[in-house]
Parts: sequence; structure tokens; C-alpha cells
Amino acid sequence: MKFLARMLVLVLIGGVATFATAEPLHIYLTYSGAPETSIDINVITPERVTRVDVHFDTRSRDGNPDSYANHVRASTYRTIIELSDERTLYAAHLTDLKPGTEYYFVTEDEDTGVSRERKFRTLPGGNKPFRFVNGGDMGVDGAVVPLLQLAGKADPDFGLIGGDIAYVNGLLGGNRTWDRWLKNWETYTTTSDGRMVPIVTAIGNHETNDYISTDPEMKAPWYMSLFGRQGENVYWSLRVGDNAVFYLLDSGHIVPHAGTQTEWLDAELNRYSTVPFKFAAYHVPLYPAHRDYNGDYSVRGRTHWAPLFDKYNLTLALEHHDHVFKRSKPLKGGQVVEEGTVYIGDGCFGRSARTVDAQPRWYNEKEKGTPHFWIVDVTRNGVECEAIDADGETLDRFSLPKK
Repeated sequence: MKFLARMLVLVLIGGVATFATAEPLHIYLTYSGAPETSIDINVITPERVTRVDVHFDTRSRDGNPDSYANHVRASTYRTIIELSDERTLYAAHLTDLKPGTEYYFVTEDEDTGVSRERKFRTLPGGNKPFRFVNGGDMGVDGAVVPLLQLAGKADPDFGLIGGDIAYVNGLLGGNRTWDRWLKNWETYTTTSDGRMVPIVTAIGNHETNDYISTDPEMKAPWYMSLFGRQGENVYWSLRVGDNAVFYLLDSGHIVPHAGTQTEWLDAELNRYSTVPFKFAAYHVPLYPAHRDYNGDYSVRGRTHWAPLFDKYNLTLALEHHDHVFKRSKPLKGGQVVEEGTVYIGDGCFGRSARTVDAQPRWYNEKEKGTPHFWIVDVTRNGVECEAIDADGETLDRFSLPKK
């Protein structure tokens, strides 16, 4: 029987009734539907509980669960990470939300009681502008904390992480490292007005293990448990408003470039062919700034994906893996052209930077070995990108007009 002191209790402070709070192990936000009208509130408890409830409203209710206008019972997800230490994942899928609206919420379970009040904001939708931050290759120490703090202060609508997140190599024993990463994200990636920042991800090589299996949950137990509900596959798409669509791809870590993934990408690009701004995010760069240009995975990407990027006029490719900063020249058909796709990266959102060539490679405009992340603003007329280093200094800034 759970100890009663851990239940919700009223405490009198200076004659004012307030609600005592406790916290589950983690609370984080993801999308599995339209970001304008839905959100997934993910709750991890140290062990299985009878229920997890989410109380939410468009106004602050000071943590009193009975005062919130809405209530959802979170679904229980049986995930493989329960084998690590009995932790259990619950997710409340909030739908029919109002675009561009702040929501306040608390979680409640019989073990930890009622959490402190948190808030998030739905995306505005339509032609209205939005902002996201992008990076990859993070880990839990080094430059990751100052970069996360700066990313939060940029007030993004969401954060897009291109793989190599916590660096546990798909091993179930990585629970403490994942705990640090999730705590870092919630603690430091908070906006200037206190909003939580939802997480959008693509998988990287350090999310996977060497176990011989075609089952994604066996190959990447933590990644699939935490983020596997974003789409039907490990690769997936996210439509944002009228002007943007994102393709989150697997650089061959679980699913090969060729075959079903490329067929899906072709169909999805065609489906959204009239959307003005198209973004692809994946781990291994097609146009690397540190590794060999003729590296196997880069060649596969240029062979199978680049022709589709060219065919459907991809606006921006978000690349990672190399632990350096880079911006490519506009590229199409393996050539520098005036109106090609720009490739930015290369995944140094906390990990130690690697070296780059003395002069940028023929396809790159800029290269530098330094930790950083990108701020990307999308408006009805174009895309503006800014790279920020761990000191808050601007490494690069450029704009892409609507084609």
C-alpha cells in the first residue's frame, strides 16, 4: 500500500490553502498529431501505478487538480525500458486544442501525488510564423548545458534533435544517462516565460545496439520507448501549419536508405509537393564537413535521397553526426546552383568538436569545429537561420526566400 503522505494533501501557509506537490521521474512533450491542435504529455514513473491523470486548462489553476477545466487519463505503454529498473511510461494524448494557445497542466498519480504546474503552447498554424531549434550529438555534459540554456532563451516552439541524443548505444543499462538527459532538457530548455519545449527527433547511430534484429524496439530500446510514437515508423513526417513539412529520416541505423524508406519519402514529398517549405532531418550528412565525402552512409544518402530532394525542391536539410559546424552552398544534382537545397549541420549540440579542413570543401560555404545549435524561423515569405555557439555568439546567419 502506498504511503499516505505521498498522496495529495492541503497545506496551510500563512492562512492560504495550497497544494503540496511531488514529481514523477520525468515529464516531457512530443507530437503524434497536428502540433497546432494536439500534444503528447509523456510521464515516466519509477514503477507501475494504477493510473496517471493529466488536468489541463488555458488558465493557471495554481496546481489544484480539481480546478482545471479538462482532464485526461494517460495511456499506459508497455516498453522495453521497464526491464532496466521497473520504470513505466504513460502518455496523455491531448487533442482538439486551440492553435497558438498556452495551456497549463499538472499530472496526478497515487504514488507521487500532484506535480507542480507546467505549461506549453500549441503552434499557431496557418501562415503564421514559428521557430524551432535544431542540433544533434548531445550527451549529458560538456557544452550541452550552456547550449540548452541558450536554446531555451531563444523561445522556440519545439526542438528538433537529429540523433545521438544521450549516448547509451541502445543498451538497457543506460537509465541513469537518459535520466540526466531528460532532466537537462526539462531544466534548461525552458523558454523565457517558463514554457516547456516539445521534442521532435530523428534517430542516430548511438541510439542503436549491435543486437541482430529487425525489431526497432530491440535495436533501439530507449529511443523507441521514449520517442517511438511520433509516427508509424522510425522515419516519419510532421506537417506544421500551411507552409512547412518536416521529414524525419533514418540514416540506415535500423531501416536502410533504399527500399521502403525511399519509396515512402518519394510518396510523402509528392503528397506535400505544394507546401512552400520542406525540411529533411536525419543523422549522417550527405555533404559532410569532417568525415570522408565518400563514406558509405553519405554515399547512400546522396544516391537514394538527394535525387528526391532535388526533384521536390527541398528547402533545407538538417544534418548531424560529424560534431562540427557547417553550411553548404545551394546544391542540386551534385552541383552548386543558385536555387538548390542548403545543407546545415553537422551535429555538435554538446559533444566535443572535431576538426574541419583548412578551407571549406567545394560544396560548403562555411565550416568550423565548434559546438553550436541552429535557430530556424519560418515565415510565410522565407526561412531565416542562425547558428549560435556556447558563448551565445552568432556563428552564421542566412535567409532562404520562398521559392
